[in-house]
Amino acid sequence: MICNTPGPDKRIDMNKFVQGKAISLRYRNRRVGAFLKEIDLSEKKSTGITKVLSALKSNGSPPPLFETDEERSALYATIYMHEGFDPVGMAPQDEHISEHINEHINEGLKTDDLAILAEIRQDPEITNEKLVKLTGKSRATVTRRVKALREAGALTRIGANKDGYWKIEDTRLK
Repeated sequence: MICNTPGPDKRIDMNKFVQGKAISLRYRNRRVGAFLKEIDLSEKKSTGITKVLSALKSNGSPPPLFETDEERSALYATIYMHEGFDPVGMAPQDEHISEHINEHINEGLKTDDLAILAEIRQDPEITNEKLVKLTGKSRATVTRRVKALREAGALTRIGANKDGYWKIEDTRLK
């Protein structure tokens, strides 16, 4: 469940909102908007709810439940777990990495990072373009997460971009 305060603007028709067809010209909660943008679900153009609904529908998840009060003081969004959800399945299907998932998430690594690192471990010469295809993440997400992994010292590029290779620095992820 996600609670967003304040809730939707009173001028927004909630029936259109739950269908992903409401458009707001005012940005009400910058933190939630920034979070949705970080996970590629919004671009500050009233597309967040539409993208969430589309993503849930495309993976077979049930539709979310949106609740608010008459004053629209808060919006409660309940996103239901897909019946086939497997928390370990969020990480790459690699036992070596999967056994460390909780430890690394607590250290600040995201599941996107784990998927990227698993692909790099299998093919150190992999390109960002191939990472996009294999992980199913957007180009922006792969670029952002690779940059973060490099800045955190978990990943190093050896050689030039075209003919170099990746070196995973964190021995627990090798």
